[in-house]
Amino acid sequence: MKQVTTLKKEKEIFAHRFSLSTRKAIFSGIALVILFIIFAVLNPNFMAKNNLINILQQVVTYAIVGYGLTFVLVGGGTDLSAGASMGLSGIIVTTLLIAGVPLPLAILIALIFGILMGVLNGFSIEVLGVVPFIATLGTQWVFRGLANVLVDGKPIYTNTIPSQEAQQVFYQIGGGRLPGGIPYSVLITLIYGLMLAFILSKTKIGRQIYACGSNLEAAKLSGINAVGTRMFAYCVSGFSACVAGIIVTSRISSAQPMAGQGMELEAIAAAVIGGVSNSGGQGAIVNTIIGALILGVLRNGLNIMGISSFWQQVIIGFILVGVIALDVRRNKKN
Repeated sequence: MKQVTTLKKEKEIFAHRFSLSTRKAIFSGIALVILFIIFAVLNPNFMAKNNLINILQQVVTYAIVGYGLTFVLVGGGTDLSAGASMGLSGIIVTTLLIAGVPLPLAILIALIFGILMGVLNGFSIEVLGVVPFIATLGTQWVFRGLANVLVDGKPIYTNTIPSQEAQQVFYQIGGGRLPGGIPYSVLITLIYGLMLAFILSKTKIGRQIYACGSNLEAAKLSGINAVGTRMFAYCVSGFSACVAGIIVTSRISSAQPMAGQGMELEAIAAAVIGGVSNSGGQGAIVNTIIGALILGVLRNGLNIMGISSFWQQVIIGFILVGVIALDVRRNKKN
């Protein structure tokens, strides 16, 4: 009887929160269309095929790292180590390939390390009781330090991989393109996003993540394993950061120990701008996709207009503050 009641509560919380996420996705989608039209009118070059493909390629990193952060944010946490995880994973996969490890095995090992990074974050927060902000700030330093230790602070290049075939196949992951010019990385981003969207919206663990983010104490009292649920969310974040790190390393043909620096903040911005609540319990993968596209379109459009990257940061910062302020007001009203 208790299990039936718990399941019913989970489904009620999920239905309410998911409907809010859907409404936010609609508003964010409208904002994306308006932004797209504005830049298309201001500069016809914005609509050039190569430029649109460039936008999609820029969005890949925001989106994939943002997917993992969506799980964490919806569950009521945060992850400041995602960018460092991304850099470390690129170092790991390239180091293994240079050592002669077969490509599939090297990628698998790097992905496992991504999960372990998530386990470390989850353990620090859920078992040791460290505040998420402090815990993931600490692991950010750990992961970034390990990346620098492994390569003595210097970049390593994929052209030093002994196998020419491994070099070429690895490059295709991030740098290859479909016949129409669409990068493989965009296709990977889409497929991965659909998989995570299914997990978050259609599975029991997804409903439990929403419940934990909505009210952690109530979730625990209703019988949900909050520790395991939120650790799972951090594992998804670590795994996603690792996927992004592999793709970026492949595309630029080098692994940089400082790769991904600040990327966690960009990804959080994309998720929040798209409609994921920074206070937990609300959001979906589609919100993050739309937010990443908004961020990509905004940066690209401002670049074409000749706006410096410094002013771009100012503009995006104001937009982020405004979106969070609206979210806080909406939550108070609810």
